[in-house]
Amino acid sequence: MENTSTSTVTTTNVGIRYGLLTGLIWIIVDVIMRATGLSFKYSIYLPVSLLVYIVGIVLAHRYFKQYNGGFMSFGQGVLITLVLALVSGLMAGIFNYIYLNFIDPDYVARARADMEAWMSTLPGVQEENIEKATANLNDEKMKSPTQILSTLGSNGVGGIIMGLIVSIFTKHKKPEFE
Repeated sequence: MENTSTSTVTTTNVGIRYGLLTGLIWIIVDVIMRATGLSFKYSIYLPVSLLVYIVGIVLAHRYFKQYNGGFMSFGQGVLITLVLALVSGLMAGIFNYIYLNFIDPDYVARARADMEAWMSTLPGVQEENIEKATANLNDEKMKSPTQILSTLGSNGVGGIIMGLIVSIFTKHKKPEFE
């Protein structure tokens, strides 16, 4: 009988594992950012959020390659990233729903006021443009359970885009004639 070992690592289980880890780390970072008021500093909040996701993706790709003979195709990298983004997006959506409805119900009003104040400092921005830009920052939309699905959808699209970009750098195809 021949002893063959098959890798138990799949794109889906790596995506789920690192999606849970990335989602948990993002929630911790988000709580810190909200507690310190940095969540209203968009020039800090957005890069930090992207950094958390990019590090999660790179670590997931590295883990997959480690247990897959050092190889990962471009498509496998994109699929890992998509699963990671959907899992972490679901966690983020549920966390945000709980946070806005039960932990800090005034957060949406503060976010809207901060966005309006920031936009009013921009040159050439008129009041009607500010109103249009902040129209979706209201309790009915932000505190709705459908916001979980919205977060999931935007993370899915963002995951595909980030997966396409990061996988270009992290892929390592098996040689065809080996």
